[in-house]
Amino acid sequence: MKKVIPFVLIIVLLVSVGLVLAQGGLPGSGWKSGQQIQNVGGANAKVVLTAYKDDGTAADCGEKTIQPGASETFLTDSDCAVDAGFIGSAVASADQAIAAIVNVNNRGTGAAAGQYQGTDGADVANTISFPLVKNNHSGRTTTFYVQNASTSTNNMTATFNVNGTKYTKTFNSVPANAMRIFAPSDAGVPAGQGNVGSLEVVGTQPLAGSSLEHETSAAVGQNLQASKAFTAADGSNTVYCPLYRNAHTKKSQTTGAQVQNVSASQVTVNFTVNAGGTTYGPYTRNIAPGASETFYAPDLTSPSIPAGTVGSAVIESTGEIVAVVNDSGTEGALQRKTTYACFGAGSQTVNVPLAKEFAGGNTTGVQVQNVGTGNTKVTLEYKATNGASITIRSNAAIAPGSSITAYGVSSPSSEWQVLSSSGSMVGTVNGVVATADEDIVVIANESSAAPNPSGQDTKNYEGFGQ
Repeated sequence: MKKVIPFVLIIVLLVSVGLVLAQGGLPGSGWKSGQQIQNVGGANAKVVLTAYKDDGTAADCGEKTIQPGASETFLTDSDCAVDAGFIGSAVASADQAIAAIVNVNNRGTGAAAGQYQGTDGADVANTISFPLVKNNHSGRTTTFYVQNASTSTNNMTATFNVNGTKYTKTFNSVPANAMRIFAPSDAGVPAGQGNVGSLEVVGTQPLAGSSLEHETSAAVGQNLQASKAFTAADGSNTVYCPLYRNAHTKKSQTTGAQVQNVSASQVTVNFTVNAGGTTYGPYTRNIAPGASETFYAPDLTSPSIPAGTVGSAVIESTGEIVAVVNDSGTEGALQRKTTYACFGAGSQTVNVPLAKEFAGGNTTGVQVQNVGTGNTKVTLEYKATNGASITIRSNAAIAPGSSITAYGVSSPSSEWQVLSSSGSMVGTVNGVVATADEDIVVIANESSAAPNPSGQDTKNYEGFGQ
């Protein structure tokens, strides 16, 4: 996993109340975003956020001072000098190393919500990839948001690879820092069941990107799945996915992993699931260059993965790959859906900019996977925006490839030992730093929680290695 470099973060999507289908690909109205920025440096950070319209015009979103390890939120509709209905991109800059996530939702109108990483300014590239594309497959479509991550105009070419056929869309002279929004249909990809594939975008200048999977059409959006784009630096022969499930919990949360071949020749992929000390697989597929394959838990057999299983996945390949995880279930009449990007490498320190503890009706589970070669204990340090804090450490050592979850840290489970605490954690919003003696990867999984559940969809994002 790459280090977080100071000074610049590319934030690909901002929206404010009033967004409609024709403006941003998302169904219905009421969409908005918040940008949670964490200081991962050693001194107080002055953070400036600037939004950009599609013509490159800048809008001020203000400046905030953030203590080390802590985080602050920039809300588009209240902090940025933009009109209702704005949709665009942003750049965050600071005098310390920072990490950021974007939270997109239509709270107050519907139940949809999604989270994704901002892109480190050192990690942009002229070619970016997205493993998963849908065009009205099972009533769901993916919309893409690609930003010119340079100070010069940029020509972008998007190539969809769907069922062995390639479809292309070009955008010329995109202004500095501006974004373009497009869906598979803009390139002529057929709509309907089975139209699933991958996407590669090439620019004449560096790019950053994100994707949002949503209902193809709905009067009010009820769920949303968000993920970042991948660059060549993200590709690896071994990829780690901290959370992989089959009919888990009363919501029957079930996972599919979409694996994309980002190398120049065909690869053979072996997919393995580790759960409760049991290994399932490997499940083997061959994948052509640029194409992708799905490893959906109920479809994996010899051996089958039992219902109720929760664990982690390791994906090994003969060439470089990237992968995303889609996790879905049901709660009452609502579908609960979320997406995160798997990891090509880990680090011994990982930063999590946003973790809620029964705040606003939501609580965040922090899932840590050991991707090192030896057993390791995990330490999590939570710092709340109100000054409260808690530090916990896993009682047991985590085996290589396995994972552990911290949920409800205001009253930690028996898996965790409290090392220090200050103030009540209930109702807090936190930045978290995870550390271990072996390399780890982390995802933050936020869900609607008692006693006053928000009703929002589950959403998650990837931690930032340091």
